[in-house]
Amino acid sequence: MTCREWLLENGYEDVAALIDEAIRRIQAKGKKSRRNWWDTLAGGPGGRPLSREGIEFPVLRVAQIRQGKPVTENAIFRNENEAPPDVVATKRWRRKRLPSKSSKIAERPAAPGHASRAS
Repeated sequence: MTCREWLLENGYEDVAALIDEAIRRIQAKGKKSRRNWWDTLAGGPGGRPLSREGIEFPVLRVAQIRQGKPVTENAIFRNENEAPPDVVATKRWRRKRLPSKSSKIAERPAAPGHASRAS
């Protein structure tokens, strides 16, 4: 579930409209940039509202919870029981683990005149 879908399903149509306007401004500049709107709605340091594309976004309590930030007094909510959607893991930016040094050494052939490494 995207951020906008969650906002629309949970009565934050006004915040979704702000995101739509910001996206329109980005596209009008000819940019194809992507943004994590949960980060924007979680606010900055100390819960300070963030501005994107000249639009100040409110700080949402549910966004702070989802992003693992401390909930601040200025964070708004419309339902006491709001639950953020799960974070969706994608393979887009998957980290590639490098092989460990020991596995590299084990794969190397033994030098001539030395005992084999498989002992």
